[in-house]
Amino acid sequence: MAFSPLPSHMPDLATARHPDLARCILERAVTRGEFTLASGAKSDYYCDVRLVSLSGEGARLIADALLEETADLDFDALGGMDMGATPIAAAFGLRAHEQGLDIPTFVVRKNPKAHGTQKLIEGPLPETPQRVVIVDDVVTSGGSLIKAIEVAKQAGHSVVKAFAVLDRESGGSANIAATGVDYQPLVSIHELGLG
Repeated sequence: MAFSPLPSHMPDLATARHPDLARCILERAVTRGEFTLASGAKSDYYCDVRLVSLSGEGARLIADALLEETADLDFDALGGMDMGATPIAAAFGLRAHEQGLDIPTFVVRKNPKAHGTQKLIEGPLPETPQRVVIVDDVVTSGGSLIKAIEVAKQAGHSVVKAFAVLDRESGGSANIAATGVDYQPLVSIHELGLG
């Protein structure tokens, strides 16, 4: 199947919550074609935010947006599901350190390893109850973000907020709200001119 990038014209991103990040997503991550999403839904475009989170520019933009969003938030650590949250958590930890902040980051495995420590949560997150922020790359139905929230809660942590780099505005925010956790996307599909 042949895929084509989006047309070269850009929507007005000036009103986006994080305009530079929205531009980076639109330029690097959005492809036209016929796709089946993780939720099972069909779409005529695909947003591979890993093309952003695994790039130097994108990692910095995501981490800086999260640092801005969490500046007034009382929390101890930030993490989310492997694989979507892995580069995001790493970039956030680095950028926080560069600003003199020591904020542990972590990732939640889909399944615990059958060897070694057999942990479900990897990273320097203390086992004592912590106030955590959960992140993900893309939210459609919210399934991965919700699973990370559930694992964090089962481990005794309280989830103070959840973020997605991109929300496809396909019902995920309502599903996440049903967990009782406050949720905020950094960029919405509407801001990209695709909603």
